Formats: sequence, structure tokens, C-alpha cells
Amino acid sequence: MHDPVNNSEFCRALGRAILALGVSAALVTLLLLLLAPALHPELEPHVDSLGVEPVWISGSDFRPVVFGDGGVEGSTAIIRKLAAATPEEHAVLVHQRRFQSDDFPFLRYHIEGHNPALRVMLFWQRADTPGKNHFAVLNASGESTRTHSLLGHEEWKGTITELAVGFFGDLRGGPVKFHGVTLTPYGHRTLLQAVWSEWTAFALWDQRSINAYRSVTDTALAHPVPVVAAWLGGALLILVLLQQVVYRDMRPGTRWLSLAIACGLCWAALDALWMQQLLRQNQETRFLFTGKSLHEKKLADWDSEHYRAVQPIKDAIANDSTGTQRTAILYAQDQAALAQRMRFHLLPDVRVEHARRLSEGYVKHADRKYDYVVLLSAPGRDPRSEPIFRAAGDRQRLKHWRVMSVQGPVVLFATNRARSGGA
Repeated sequence: MHDPVNNSEFCRALGRAILALGVSAALVTLLLLLLAPALHPELEPHVDSLGVEPVWISGSDFRPVVFGDGGVEGSTAIIRKLAAATPEEHAVLVHQRRFQSDDFPFLRYHIEGHNPALRVMLFWQRADTPGKNHFAVLNASGESTRTHSLLGHEEWKGTITELAVGFFGDLRGGPVKFHGVTLTPYGHRTLLQAVWSEWTAFALWDQRSINAYRSVTDTALAHPVPVVAAWLGGALLILVLLQQVVYRDMRPGTRWLSLAIACGLCWAALDALWMQQLLRQNQETRFLFTGKSLHEKKLADWDSEHYRAVQPIKDAIANDSTGTQRTAILYAQDQAALAQRMRFHLLPDVRVEHARRLSEGYVKHADRKYDYVVLLSAPGRDPRSEPIFRAAGDRQRLKHWRVMSVQGPVVLFATNRARSGGA
């Protein structure tokens, strides 16, 4: 039986683990920088920009073209109110500047008051496509300076003639301070800053967010999980080598301790990245929902437009129905997710028995089985114009369906079954 590990042995094991993790972190960072052009071929054209100087453009250098209220304080542009517009309020500031995009694959920006309800976008125009706007969405940044990689945007190429920064959404009662942007050439430090900005950026969570990093996209320069795995793998290899070469006289009971500590520290680092997003989401959830009724909470949620869309359906069925309320949703191609959200929001007033993809056969079946049918098509389309429904509608039986509500791509019908009292 092995003797228990004493404090001195634990401290030495902790020191060895930290040393191994430090050496491994340096090696993984060096490897990431050396392999970056190979891992991301889009970097190769920008490697030659190492000698280019960054270009700072202050917020006051941008000219407001769409604005509600604000001004300039020193070199900072202040936005106190967005301009009323459809589909959402916004402000746009423009700066005229001519430069080569290959010289500046990264953008550093400093925006105070960038809350999760405010979407910030970078727009640009090119010399070869005058008048056409291209854009990139900047990650929610909070208060600090962030670095955004433009490598994943295919339209960032050629000669840039104009830059613009747009603010869309909700200021939440506070001003936004736009300090400015820096056009940044390729560099090892800038590359690491961009990776860190991607890892610590915040994106609102949804039902798929558990144990996921919502802000790290598929086009990110590096994902934290494989990087931390490589970091841990290097540290474990170093510790094993140390035990075989330097610490061969180590007590058997303590050989595993440094390895376990290294694993624990790497897990803690990876979990800390996720926890900082959890804490920010907790703040956002409290801001959106604390002290509100269920109706107000649904209006504040991410799918509030779906919730609003079903209210006329609820009202129409409640005012019309004198018997059963057997209801079905028939949706066009690629609208299954929206159909399920509508089905959820119709509860508890209206219970949708089935949500099916629109087909001629099921339209005729629905006429016999259901009192009400909701037709759902893609945004901008009238579901009554869908070829399948029009083909079924040529049958004499469906010509007597009564339109009860029309909300864009959503139409509510009362079927012949409802007209006959559900018989």
C-alpha cells in the first residue's frame, strides 16, 4: 500500500505540471503561428504585408449618413439614438479611404456599449464594383478593443474605396461610443489577438448551446477544443519524458499526480471559456425576463416574431369555433423549424395535432379530418400560390375553404369540416 501524498510532494507535482504546461503552450503557439498559412490558405496573400503600417481611423473621421441623435466628443463618435427605420432602427457612419485589401486582413475596433441586442456591421465598397456594398458582422464586443479577421469574407479583396460602420437593433437606453477602427496588416501578434477575440466573443444562446461555444464559427482561425487538446497532449508528453529521464527515482505513488494536475488545469481553462459565456448569458437572461409576465417574456425572446405571428390565429379560432378545434399546419419546403415554433406558441389555446409538409394528398386529407388548417410558406410568398396547394385547390371541395387570417407567409383556413360543425 502506497503512502499518502504529502504537501511537499503535491507542490513539486504542481510545479512540474505548470512547467510542462508552460513549455507546451509556447510550443503549441509557435506551431499555430508557423502552420497558420497552411491551415488557412487565404492567409498566404497577406503574409507579404508584414512591413505595412497599421492605419488608425478615429470615430470622428466617420461621417454620419443615417443617424438619430448623437455627436462627437474629441475623436469619438457618440450615438445616443438610432434612426427609425424598417425592419429595425439603425445608424450608419461612412469614411472615404482608398487602400488595398491585401495589406489589411484584420480589423481592430473599439466600441463601448455594444450590447447583445445591437448588431454592428462593417460595410465596404470596392473600386471594381462601385456603389455595391459588401459587409461583415462584427462580434459582440462589450467594452474592450477586439480584433476581427476579414479572411473569411471573400468580398474583402481588391481596392477598397469606402468603409462604413452600421449599428442595428437596440441601444437599450445607453449611448454607444465608437472610438474607431484600425486597419491591421498580417502579423503574429495580430493573429493571436484575432483568435482570442473569437474565443471570448459572446453570442446569444439557444437550445443547442449546452457545452458549445456559440461565438466560435466554422470559419474561425482556431477552435479552442483542439488547441487545448494539443496543449494538454504536449504537456503530458513532457511530463512522461521528465519522469523517464530526470525524475526516475520518484515514488510510484506520485508519478500520476503531475499528469492528473495537468489534465485538471487544462479542463479548468477550457471550462473557464465556456463559463464566461454562461455568466454573460445569465446577465442577458436576467435583463430580458426578470419581473415580466409570460406574455412579456415571449415578446422579449429571440423568436418573438413567431409568437406575434400566431396571435391572430389564436384570436380567429377562438372567435370562430363553436365546437371542435382540430388544427393542422401544412408547411412548404424548408419551413419545418418555423412550423414547430408556431405549434409551440399556439399552445395552450390551440392544440395543433399535426405539422406536415405540404402535399396535395394531405391537403385533401386535412379537409376531412381538421377544422382549421394553417398554411405556411417561405417569407415573401403567399402559401396559396404554392403549386401543390393550387393543384389541390382546383378540386371543387377545397374551393369552399374560408380564409380567416392572412399574415404574410401564414394563412389560416376554416375547412369544410368546420363549416359543417365538425361532423
